[in-house]
Amino acid sequence: MKAALEKLHAIDREYRYLERASAALQWDQETYLPPKGVEERAEQLALLEGIAHERLITPETGRLLGELGSVSANPRGDESLPAIERDFLRVMRRRYDRAVKLPADFVSAAARAEGLSQAAWAQARRNNDFAAFLPHLTTMIDFARKKAEYWGFGDRAAQRNSAQSLYDGLLDIYEPGMPASEIGVLFTVLRDRLAALLKKIKLCPQPDTGFLKQTFPIEAQAAFNQKLMAYLGFDQERGRLDASAHPFTTTLGADDIRITTRYFPGNLLSGLFSVIHESGHALYEMGFPAELRRTCLADGASMAIHESQSRFWENVIGRSRPFWQGLFPTLRDCFPEQLGRSSAEALYRAVNEVKPSLIRVDADEVSYSLHIILRFELEKRLISGELAPEKLPAVWREYTREYLGLESDTNQRFNDADGVLQDIHWSMGSFGYFPSYALGNLYGLQFTQKLKSDIPELESLIAAGKFERLYTWLKDTIYCWGCRLEPAELLFKVTGAQLQVNPFLEYIEGKYTELYGL
Repeated sequence: MKAALEKLHAIDREYRYLERASAALQWDQETYLPPKGVEERAEQLALLEGIAHERLITPETGRLLGELGSVSANPRGDESLPAIERDFLRVMRRRYDRAVKLPADFVSAAARAEGLSQAAWAQARRNNDFAAFLPHLTTMIDFARKKAEYWGFGDRAAQRNSAQSLYDGLLDIYEPGMPASEIGVLFTVLRDRLAALLKKIKLCPQPDTGFLKQTFPIEAQAAFNQKLMAYLGFDQERGRLDASAHPFTTTLGADDIRITTRYFPGNLLSGLFSVIHESGHALYEMGFPAELRRTCLADGASMAIHESQSRFWENVIGRSRPFWQGLFPTLRDCFPEQLGRSSAEALYRAVNEVKPSLIRVDADEVSYSLHIILRFELEKRLISGELAPEKLPAVWREYTREYLGLESDTNQRFNDADGVLQDIHWSMGSFGYFPSYALGNLYGLQFTQKLKSDIPELESLIAAGKFERLYTWLKDTIYCWGCRLEPAELLFKVTGAQLQVNPFLEYIEGKYTELYGL
């Protein structure tokens, strides 16, 4: 049994090294790749994805999983094995069962199409040209549907006793065990309560944000963000910050976690909060314990759990009064002309201004989840075939009015760049990812309730810029598990409760009642 485990771990390591090599090429494509290198890069990615896929689904993998007692009915294997090895077998069994159902030529073709699609999206976004991206979007939708079909979801799977939709199959990639129907119940409550709060806030005077409507040189923003990362505890010997069209985090190795942001001279907060958000992802990746590193267990329990960490740092910490009491002097020193007459309290109120925006990543805490619910509804319709891709800009405009009370006609014609083209996810074929952001808000606030009960003096520590006890709590409570536990198991282990909407809504309603004097 020991020899079989060692062989399976070796397969896992090789697979992960191939994944990381692919991630390095993708990171380069989003940051430094010359425009004319896109087509060959797509071929490189297709080759690597194909090799990785073949290594995972080799008959040897299936034989070893069977020898170790790991089958679909008992994915954790022989109960005599150590708990960590049984968790390893569960994760390997899930990956193998999914991968073995995908033909090798399909995997390579999908990777090739994704590389071309991402490049086409970036160009289309720059040119505000949805029509140029439409063929790639259609292709990525087709690949997503086909993938779910291979896994046994959707109408064609009805003969195999599966009544779940294709979209449920895609959701299961990111949030295992949570179908669209369950997410819809949570999102209905979330939408109604947030919409009611928005209506109240719209009747109130807004905070003064005039001091932010200035030019903040990109070089100075980049310099501040390096200090910000150090302040947050980002180990810059294990990662780095670069610029890209859309902020993201990627792990190229156990000690190589990259994040990106984007800069606008007239919008200081966009790049700043993207750095905090992506640093939250990176801190999670950097916090996995030694016994999980370089194995498939060194991963987030789900994308929503991962987003709970980035949203926690961005909002619960980064938009808090104590955080800016501690950090504002550093920010002011970097921008003395722009912020010399401002205060930490003024900035705290400004970064919490509730003003619905067309741009998701710049949205305030109250309206942010409405952006996600909008995309959730659109994704369901796109994958089911109810919504034709060419109709997406018009329906996006309709939903923007309905959910956010905004018109997307900001210029003489519909602004695709600030609408349907603003996010990278669909160009990557990542349908089913978006709900993770709003679910992450819910997970994050349940974790936060437990954190504050365990560390009552948390706010004073944050104001002093002392994050050590917070890091220790996160590592000992959440990071230490990697993906050994399913998301629902992890949440219950930490909080003793199932996923709920109320902790997040109570936080939002309490915070903004005080800020706006409701």
